[in-house]
Amino acid sequence: MRSTRFTLIGGLCMAGASSLALGACMDDGGTVDGTGGGGPASGGSGTMGGTGGSAQGGSSGSGTQGGTGGSAQGGSSGSGTQGGTGGSAQGGSAGSAAGTMSKGGAAGTGVAGSGVMAGAGGSGAGAGGAAGSTSMGGMGNTAGMAGRANGGAAGTGMAGTTGMAGSSSGDCVKGQTKGKDVAVIGESFIAATHQITQEIEAQAKAAGALPQSDKYVDNSVSGTTLANNQIPSQYDKAVSSSGTIKYVLMDGGGNDCLINNNGDAALTAAMTLFTNMASHNTEKIVYFFYPDPIGNNFASLKSCLDALRPKMKALCDGLTAPKCYWLDLRDTWAGHNEYTSDGIHPTAEGSKATGDKIWETMKANCVAQ
Repeated sequence: MRSTRFTLIGGLCMAGASSLALGACMDDGGTVDGTGGGGPASGGSGTMGGTGGSAQGGSSGSGTQGGTGGSAQGGSSGSGTQGGTGGSAQGGSAGSAAGTMSKGGAAGTGVAGSGVMAGAGGSGAGAGGAAGSTSMGGMGNTAGMAGRANGGAAGTGMAGTTGMAGSSSGDCVKGQTKGKDVAVIGESFIAATHQITQEIEAQAKAAGALPQSDKYVDNSVSGTTLANNQIPSQYDKAVSSSGTIKYVLMDGGGNDCLINNNGDAALTAAMTLFTNMASHNTEKIVYFFYPDPIGNNFASLKSCLDALRPKMKALCDGLTAPKCYWLDLRDTWAGHNEYTSDGIHPTAEGSKATGDKIWETMKANCVAQ
């Protein structure tokens, strides 16, 4: 039924409205709209939407509050700040209103708006959940909670936005190492050419862990032993020249076995050396131990190294201050006879392979990065 203004026939409309449940009239505008008649009726515009007709149901009016659907087939709800109410027999469609509650005849789907509760489905439909929020970095927002069904389908809440992951405080700090912070100590396995040290420095510079014009404090000397304070004195010399040595790259024990056949003396000297390092605030050590010597004339050396290796490894692994990282070079050298020309000292290829492996260990354990 078309809307009719209250003019000269206003009394007739009022009489019809009072005597017939189907015959209501509504105003096109104003504060409150009228009621639709026996057929589909549309609510007028204004502060409050009109009411749909009761026979077939009208669509509700638009405005601050949506209109009400008809009772027989149900009207569709109004749009606005709050959705209209659907009809009771077949149910109107749910009202639309972002961020506020709406009510429909059939079960509606709530859409979360700006942190407010999603719209509720009609006729027993549960309310959609509110969008979640978070105040802590690293945690995702809580998803909206689906409404509980009460005879109708549950409303659907929209999930909140995922938050950014928090950063770890234990990340390796890079680019802070100076050459004077790193001491290289040992004997001829390093000192014969110093190419192992040079390869490590090249890797560090490429990674931005060492300034291009800088270099480590390489005090390694051929023919020295751990016993008799020879290799330990190289550390003392580095401390004297640099102040604080944060990191030590070292070998040791080879000449103790080759010259003196006394691995236990090397182990005792290493214990004293590590205690001295702790007193000077050295933080980390990379201890790289020899590959197997190649050739029949090194049988005694191999036997001594085989006995010393597990003892020195246990000592290194047990340190906490400074922290010690053990590197067994046997796997790196296995099957590569070209890595040595005399059976014990590295060639250029052997020095590169050894330096690269030491650098991998340094990267993995944040040593001089």
